[in-house]
Amino acid sequence: MPASPAARAGLRDGDLLITAHGAPVTSAQALQRLMLEDAIGRPLPLTALRGDALVDVIATPTELVADD
Repeated sequence: MPASPAARAGLRDGDLLITAHGAPVTSAQALQRLMLEDAIGRPLPLTALRGDALVDVIATPTELVADD
């Protein structure tokens, strides 16, 4: 999503998240739980694998708003 917090932080399609707040990202569910419990509206340091390089970004997760 071009307007998502991840895209605004610089993450791209195909990036593989490695860490969030310095902790390993073991599953999408674990990352979602972290964002819901601790990171909404706060800067969240992420490390992603892009090709052969590690990329550090800071995303600020937001609450999802349902489309009507």
